[in-house]
Amino acid sequence: MENRYKYTRYNEEATIEYIRKFVLEYNPFLKDYLYENSSESLFFYQNDSNSNNFLSIGYVVKYTGEVYRGGFNCYTSIRIVENLLNSLIVKHINSLADFSIKFSATIDFNKYTVSNFETIWDSFRQFDGYDLSTNKEMLDKLCEHYKEVIERYFIPFWEKYSNIQYINDEIINKVPEEDLNNYISDMGNFKKLIIMKLCSNPEYNNYKDYLKTVVENALKEDKNKYKPFADLFEELTEILETQNNFSNLH
Repeated sequence: MENRYKYTRYNEEATIEYIRKFVLEYNPFLKDYLYENSSESLFFYQNDSNSNNFLSIGYVVKYTGEVYRGGFNCYTSIRIVENLLNSLIVKHINSLADFSIKFSATIDFNKYTVSNFETIWDSFRQFDGYDLSTNKEMLDKLCEHYKEVIERYFIPFWEKYSNIQYINDEIINKVPEEDLNNYISDMGNFKKLIIMKLCSNPEYNNYKDYLKTVVENALKEDKNKYKPFADLFEELTEILETQNNFSNLH
């Protein structure tokens, strides 16, 4: 593999840019993905009308300029679900930051949704302790490893869980309620209700009645605390049952 660097130490920006270019060059699947960089992650995301597949490559930068890998975060968002719920959260509960709305997850790549998650996560431990800004050999090995993991695991995960009907059939219809939040991220009960309605799940009304009871009991416990959630639930069910066209929520 050619040596793409000319100096003995490379700053954070150069190191992360190297990873970004490598990932994009060797993963054509990601060629249309947008990317951004933060102080802790390089992330790629899809600008698609139906789903947003997200990958974050984490890193740690020390004050000395040393760069260490910090793992990954991978998930998929069903836009119609996330947009509807986020708009109601902002209205009834709080004003979410733009990042939260833009990158909210529906299904996480984790030990519940991916059978060999722990093995995949542990496979990155071989790069712990190496300063990527000076160790070109380990930087290239890390990039190759990301390439392989993206191809073998992340892409199949995205293809599977970006399908809302698959989520309905394989998670909502099979996962016990008490385990739901292991599969569907952040306010999974409300997301489950939305998905059930969109997929014409025959259990929708029963689940709506169940959530109504949960909300009513919460109000009895602490009205001030749970009133915003009750208002959200009321408006959510009204939208789901009176609005026939959800295209404006994409």
